[in-house]
Amino acid sequence: MYKVVLADDETISLEGLRTLTDWEELGFEICGVCENGEEALTTVMGCSPDLVITDIRMPGIDGLELIKRVRQLDMEQPLFVVLSGYGEFEYARTALRYGVSHYLLKPVIEAEWENTLAAITDELEKRVKHRMQQNMLANRLLPVAIARMLEGQWAEPDEEIAEQMDRLDETVSGWTFIYVEGPKCSISEICRKLAGEVGGLFIDLPGEQVGLVVENSASTADLAKRVYAELSRNSLKGSVSIGPGVQSLRELPVSYMVAAGAAARHLFYSEASGPIDTAADARSQLSYNLPSADLTEELMGAVERLQEQKAWDQLKEMFRMFELNRTAPEVVRMTSIDIMLKSMELVKEFGGKAQQWYDSFEFFKTEPKSLAVLEDILRNLLNSSMEYIRQHKERGSEHPLIRVECFLKDNYFRPLTVKEIAEHFYINPVYLGQAFIKKNGISILEYIHNLRIEQAKKRLIETGETVRRIAENVGYVHYHHFLREFEKRTTLKPVAYRNQGRTEE
Repeated sequence: MYKVVLADDETISLEGLRTLTDWEELGFEICGVCENGEEALTTVMGCSPDLVITDIRMPGIDGLELIKRVRQLDMEQPLFVVLSGYGEFEYARTALRYGVSHYLLKPVIEAEWENTLAAITDELEKRVKHRMQQNMLANRLLPVAIARMLEGQWAEPDEEIAEQMDRLDETVSGWTFIYVEGPKCSISEICRKLAGEVGGLFIDLPGEQVGLVVENSASTADLAKRVYAELSRNSLKGSVSIGPGVQSLRELPVSYMVAAGAAARHLFYSEASGPIDTAADARSQLSYNLPSADLTEELMGAVERLQEQKAWDQLKEMFRMFELNRTAPEVVRMTSIDIMLKSMELVKEFGGKAQQWYDSFEFFKTEPKSLAVLEDILRNLLNSSMEYIRQHKERGSEHPLIRVECFLKDNYFRPLTVKEIAEHFYINPVYLGQAFIKKNGISILEYIHNLRIEQAKKRLIETGETVRRIAENVGYVHYHHFLREFEKRTTLKPVAYRNQGRTEE
């Protein structure tokens, strides 16, 4: 029951207020009938009514002074209806200044009186719902429970949380999830503050994402704009998207997933220029069609033939089609991975190793959030592939001895002989040995020893490997053979060389 206090210095008017309405039927309990302002103030302080109906003109404390003093009390403020036999504008203006929205002239017209009470009843009901909503939202367990639900950690909340959700659902017409992505610390502070201002729930989620759960209303879009404006004002790169409205809190995962998906797609296409309303955005429809196989084959053919401009034109055309068709990000990434794998195979055909592309493979699967960034990464990868192929072809046209030197640099750690090397390059062993000495001033075997010892010197300084382990890694089967060759070239034992090098550093 709502509590009401009646105040009027005229007994007839006061009795009229009591009998004019069936208060109990409307859900009111009369907790005070007062003949002056002082008595009304005491009654208000004693019973904390939801509604006070007062006359303007009363001895001692008049109606306006009563309102003023009640407004100064530390209590939940009642609604006021002001009655007056005077139509002066000054009274109405003062009442408005004190927050009174209902001002009626005597004698009260019955229809006007009923409309006023209906409006007051609606307002009081909203107050009760809002109070209940605020009390439940203040429970910190509820946001945590909703966050777990959105993460898919459980399907059904425990009994206490479920009851709170059901009671909250009864107070509103529906719910909306506003998804925010950006630097976690900053967006958390912004969204927590705004959630408190509008009576919403702040939802803390893993990674660089948070959310706001608010009542589904026309003001939801305005709230999203406020969030985005705060991001812009603080120079934060991020996105804000509004999920579709749902009827209950248990259906929030639907609103969350749609909003998060829309944010990811728009950011991928570099269109995050304001809040994204998934209900109003027709462009959220994506294509899941793969680019034509001919386009991919032409691109890889251009890479293999080192037709750089054609390769870039083909790549640009492919990404232009992605943007034009709004191809789903996962399809774009899958196509990029396919091109990367074809590049790795191409490099292997020319004798290369593809380990350097493995990091890119993981990056393609998870990291790129922009179509433009993904195109740049793929362009760099293809450029590296063409550079390797170009070097391989140039190396193949060089003097045989240069090719031999390159081979030795790549394979010095293997147990090589002059005969094996000559057979590898289809050269007579005697000719190869003589020509190599003539060009480099040393034999092939000495050249190999030099390569091995240079690598050993580097490992001694830069790593903590044992000397024996280093000897094996650079190609020496016998440890003493390594020691002899090392001292021959450095005049120091390996341990002494390591100590000297580290002292100099």
